[in-house]
Amino acid sequence: MMFKRRRWGVGPVASAEELARKLTETTWTHCTGFYVVGHDEYLFVNDSTHEDGAGEWALLKGKIGSEQYVQLESITFSWCSYEKAVALVRQAISGQMDSSEFAHPLNLHVETLDQHGRCHACA
Repeated sequence: MMFKRRRWGVGPVASAEELARKLTETTWTHCTGFYVVGHDEYLFVNDSTHEDGAGEWALLKGKIGSEQYVQLESITFSWCSYEKAVALVRQAISGQMDSSEFAHPLNLHVETLDQHGRCHACA
């Protein structure tokens, strides 16, 4: 996680397929995050350095508003095919990445979309 002081507004997506499409086909503001409905303990938050750069996403374990999160992985979804992205999202939300050697605790500011409102990173 490169941006520990960012604030993220995290919202739901209906499925792993929808999330994969969003992460591979669209550029998002730096304060954007998602979770798959039914798997709200796995958050995907934008960790990109620039809007025109690679789409880097941190996979966090912890619900919105938690005092601490565990970053399980960092995935450059903009370099993934749709099929690979679906597979990675499914692995994440099924808990297969929970014991990652990369895992480490973080204190972050993650909010619902309503709580987030607008910030300097919003479009």
